[in-house]
Amino acid sequence: MNESTDSPLAWIILIGVVAAFAAWDLAKRKGLNKRSWAATCFFFAPALIALAFTKSQQRPGETEAFRTRWTSLAAYDPEIKAAVERISALGPAAVDQFRMAYADVQTKESVPLIVADIEARWAAGDRFDGCHEQSERLAELHRRGVLNDADYEDQKRRLMKPRQPKSRWSGWWWKAPALLFLIFLFWPRGTPAGFPICEASTTRELVRRAIENGEDAKVRNTRLLALDEVRELSHDPKIPQRYCAGLAALNSGDQRIVWRLFQRGNNLFAEVSGS
Repeated sequence: MNESTDSPLAWIILIGVVAAFAAWDLAKRKGLNKRSWAATCFFFAPALIALAFTKSQQRPGETEAFRTRWTSLAAYDPEIKAAVERISALGPAAVDQFRMAYADVQTKESVPLIVADIEARWAAGDRFDGCHEQSERLAELHRRGVLNDADYEDQKRRLMKPRQPKSRWSGWWWKAPALLFLIFLFWPRGTPAGFPICEASTTRELVRRAIENGEDAKVRNTRLLALDEVRELSHDPKIPQRYCAGLAALNSGDQRIVWRLFQRGNNLFAEVSGS
């Protein structure tokens, strides 16, 4: 792996770490599941960048849409069909090279030029497997003195070895679904984004209504004046619900209370005990 591949990978990982840290901090302040949010953002941001980068590097001839169109062109278009039959004598790699080159320009005038270029390259020893270009590059480095004789012969010998066929696990056909599955696996569930946390500012109105609309509250004319020392006792994101405790300043005096925050449909409620 060289410097040009290390740099984008390092940036992608860095963005994932930053996104995970930001998600952890946000979840901590909102009272959400910190690990789930951090893991989700760590995978989600790099996944989007990697998929977008891969898509941007894809040549027109590699797209599924052009492959489908190419099947019709190679079968029914007279000029392209004749060119494919002529190039087929050089092997499948040459036909693929013709498809990729034509997809880049997609003009009928370019067909004879592409065919001539492929035949010239074949005559020069290029078999369209990448070895010819790499061999020329190694020779150039050797001429410039970048590679000594031993390194040049060693790399040339490795280049001439038959290439192993690509594994079925290479490519993005399984990596993209795997990333989406990981995102789905770690995506925070249960607690809605607007579900209140145990803070006086977010729960005071719910607690006030629960106290002042209680069974004996109207008889005793109970009123909530302030809510202090609020803390969370427990949290179950699957239901979702939270148990909170605090000091309620009532018109009849201060009193320690515990309340349960829960949701029914789209409505939020508080159930108070100790008032």
